[in-house]
Amino acid sequence: MTHRPSTPGNTSRRQFLSLSALGIGSGALLATSPNLLVAETAASIARTNSGKKRPQKIIFLVSDGMSHGVIGLAELMSLQVRRKGTYFAELLRNRAASKGFFETHSLDSFVPDSAAAGSAWGSGSRVMNGALNMFPDGTSLVPIFELAREAGWGTGIATTVTVTHATPASFIVSHPTRGEEQEIAVKYLNAADVILGGGFSRFKEDSRPDGRNLEGEFIQAGYKVVDTRQGLLELTPADKKILGTFDRGALPYTVDQMANPDWVSAIPTLAEMTAKALESLEENHSSGWMLQVEGARVDHAAHTNDAAGLLWDQLAFDDAIGVCLEFAAKHPETLIVVTSDHGNANPGLSYNGSGTNAMLEKVGHAKGTTHAVRAALNPHANNPADIHDVIRDILQIDISKEHSEHVSRMLQNDFDMVVNRQLRNFNGAFNSLISNYNGVSWISTQHTEDYTVIAAIGPGQEHFGSLIKNTEAFRIMADFIGSGHQNPVMTLEDAREHASISGVTHFPIDQFHT
Repeated sequence: MTHRPSTPGNTSRRQFLSLSALGIGSGALLATSPNLLVAETAASIARTNSGKKRPQKIIFLVSDGMSHGVIGLAELMSLQVRRKGTYFAELLRNRAASKGFFETHSLDSFVPDSAAAGSAWGSGSRVMNGALNMFPDGTSLVPIFELAREAGWGTGIATTVTVTHATPASFIVSHPTRGEEQEIAVKYLNAADVILGGGFSRFKEDSRPDGRNLEGEFIQAGYKVVDTRQGLLELTPADKKILGTFDRGALPYTVDQMANPDWVSAIPTLAEMTAKALESLEENHSSGWMLQVEGARVDHAAHTNDAAGLLWDQLAFDDAIGVCLEFAAKHPETLIVVTSDHGNANPGLSYNGSGTNAMLEKVGHAKGTTHAVRAALNPHANNPADIHDVIRDILQIDISKEHSEHVSRMLQNDFDMVVNRQLRNFNGAFNSLISNYNGVSWISTQHTEDYTVIAAIGPGQEHFGSLIKNTEAFRIMADFIGSGHQNPVMTLEDAREHASISGVTHFPIDQFHT
């Protein structure tokens, strides 16, 4: 199947966002404001779960790479452009929800990657950056989904990146390196009940280097396989096992998808995938189930310092939170946890005088990502006038003649004007310049060492109401499942015997907070 047509269209924000609610059921996501839906969910949970400490259903939502500033930026831009706030901000605002933070470092670094951060949740043990639930000596750790299956629980993932990417994989498999996605795909067979996202190149016979018809093997194992939005929406609750992959690689950024009617019709939103996953898991797993939902391209946009890409994907993630809240209001035995695995680039709206508010609104009216801008600029590297027009057309920003000339130099790999070495690349330099117009500034193009925000609502939410290690999530969820399994741990000193580790001698937080 072919996606990503080259000609953008003019699908409106309101039209696109209305499409995101299809397949949810009652339509309450469109009809109910965030504050009312969160209040309704909280009231339903309180009425039903008096004295109950364990959920029967767990929804673990991850906005990958979501720094603290993203929460406020998304809330403000949503109010400006969508005329409503966000579900995440309302969860943080509502006293009935628990609020806390994760400490996030990996086995070998204060700053984790998604594989190590996800593995901390997935196994309860710290691993080295790049590994999935495996120590450098080859010891495999048991991931949380395996424990869930042993307990008779259903399992599912929904993501906007390849389904075999680091964060979804961290709940499903043990593997030495996150980059071997073709090999990781093989391990997914019968390892999760619902698998939705991008990455059909990992499963289709003509896309795999080994020529293996992995998609056919999933069909033989009882999975319903779909690769279009329509195919997803036509699934019924009776479809117990689902493999849905809707693009060769990652799904498109939301802001790019909104501008292309073909993508809107062919590729589901995260909210739509989440709704179908909930429908299948609820119908087919009466003992209980666990679902991981990932807004993955928030992280990708942070790496490119792309304000429009990041905030529109955060709002698409927020729509998925709304789907889950609507579900929990009707099924109050559900625990919802909303968080991030790590920070990335730490964006923030900086004061620029009386025009600050209008500057952020420009982000909401952008027609594409930095990737789209770069592709359109490439033929015009030596023409500042054309550079100005391309940026105006896509980002809705009129940059100065001097800044157009700066961009021309960037396109020719001249970054002499950039002092911060992490911004000495096109994405960092270009969006540092654009911050003069949209107000959103960045500290780097890389992950950061931050405590990540947690909002939790439902039975057992109190376990997430403080600053906790990321490894604690596994212990909490394993207890909810009814499993007493504990994976082994490895110290930094032991890891040095099997891997080259530099720059970290010990972790003070472990020394003083064991």
